[in-house]
Amino acid sequence: MKKSVTLLTILPAAALLLAACGSKVVVTPAPAPAAFVNPPGASPVVLASVPPMPPVPAETMSASPGQNYIWVSGHYDWMGDHYAWVKGAWMAAPNAGATWVVGHWEPVTGGYTWVGGHWQ
Repeated sequence: MKKSVTLLTILPAAALLLAACGSKVVVTPAPAPAAFVNPPGASPVVLASVPPMPPVPAETMSASPGQNYIWVSGHYDWMGDHYAWVKGAWMAAPNAGATWVVGHWEPVTGGYTWVGGHWQ
């Protein structure tokens, strides 16, 4: 059977070889596509319509680990081009009276923008 070799399989070996020769190897992650990046202080990405959300899977709440914890139900988070499921979990509240606001779409001029989940 013929095996194919990709750049991703060669890069780690090449980096090790260069490091063994005394060369400095710096690996940086590839940047996200510009359409999905929101640099600090920049205007949020605006979509003309809200993408349909997949069905919510069933989940079971476990026992609370302590008094200062709040159950945050499982929810979908928008990753710039798709939804990702975040399992429900107990989270330590940052202060007394804090509430968790689930990520949601907010209408803005020209369409909608995603506001990620956060403590309020």
